[in-house]
Order: sequence, then C-alpha cells, then structure tokens
Amino acid sequence: MTEDSGEDRGLVSAVNGNQITVELIRGGGCKSCTMQGLCFRKSTPAIFTLKSDISLQVGDSVQLEISAGGRTLASLLIFGLPLLLLFTGFLLASQWLVEPAAVAIGFASMASSMFLLRWLDKKIGGKLDIRIAGKL
Repeated sequence: MTEDSGEDRGLVSAVNGNQITVELIRGGGCKSCTMQGLCFRKSTPAIFTLKSDISLQVGDSVQLEISAGGRTLASLLIFGLPLLLLFTGFLLASQWLVEPAAVAIGFASMASSMFLLRWLDKKIGGKLDIRIAGKL
C-alpha cells in the first residue's frame, strides 16, 4: 500500500482490553492539501479511542475505515458553513446597511463560523463512525 492510496492508516499507541488508542497517520492527501491542519491541528496528532476485537499491540499499523457519510458531513461543515454564513450575513446586512458595512458583516459572519465549527466538533465530532478494518 502506498501513502497516496487514499486509505486511512493508524498506529496503535495504547491497548486496554478491546479499547484501542490509534493515532491517525496523515497520508499524501493531507500533505498536498492547502487546508492541512484544518481538519486536525498540525502540531497535535489526531488520536481516536476505538473498540476492536482484533488482537493488536502497541506499535501495530492498522487500516482505519471512516464512514463516507462522516467524511461528507465534515467536508460540508468545514467548507460550506463559512460560505453560507458569509453570504447570509452579507444579504441580511445589505437590507439595512451600505455595501461596505454589509461586506464587513458578511466577513465577520464567516469568521464566526470558526467558533461554530469548534462547538459543533465538540458536540458531534466524537460520533464520527471510525472503525479498525484490519491489521497491516
């Protein structure tokens, strides 16, 4: 398997019975993405605690399976929500204010989406369907 194959891989960092702690290995797609670090902070690893009946040890490499619905929802939220708030803020403000002020409010609305995304991540981020598909 190559690093650019599109499959998600992880490294087992802790095992406690059937609770497996896995650190996501960022693949070639993350390295070439201009938004790298938006999905997960660049300086901190993406760590998940998952249940698995597969016999694993610390240091094992595993293949992760992330649901397509979860990927789609995350993409829509990360890229669509800021645009939606930009245009909504502008359109609402343009009803009562001059254009430069409406543009400023639109961009302020878009900036506020980062706080909304952080809140949503805390609320629904742990519900992302991630499974250990197998040992590599």
